[in-house]
Amino acid sequence: MKNLITATLLATTGLFAGQSFAADKTASTNFQVKIQVLSTCEINATDIDFGSVNSNTAVADKTGNLNVTCTNLTPYSVGLKGSGKMTHQTDGTATIDYQLFKASGDTAQWDNDNNQYSASGTGAVQTIPVLAKVSGSTNVRAGNYADTVTATVTY
Repeated sequence: MKNLITATLLATTGLFAGQSFAADKTASTNFQVKIQVLSTCEINATDIDFGSVNSNTAVADKTGNLNVTCTNLTPYSVGLKGSGKMTHQTDGTATIDYQLFKASGDTAQWDNDNNQYSASGTGAVQTIPVLAKVSGSTNVRAGNYADTVTATVTY
């Protein structure tokens, strides 16, 4: 009986016949934690309003803003497309010409083809001024004139 108790004790403590059992075995693997950040851009704009002017007077240049938010370090360009003519609200034949520029000293108009604004995103809102100049006569029919300009961000 004493031998049976000793053998049982040795077996339960991991010792048997003077030997010890090997340490626990392990296996391992590696895995990745991933994310894909996509480039995005958003754009919105403020209107450019020349206000009220008397017929046949010079009109001061006015500035509006584009607000562009693009993913950090994402290159982008912004083009503008309008008719270049503000049209009377009820008489489509009455127009006033205008031009859009990136800065007051520019001679090339800001457009959607050859002269776009280019930058890289910061992840925050980037405010881009748009300068408007009346290039036509204001000696036209009285009333409200407007044109819709489309600002497109390409990234």
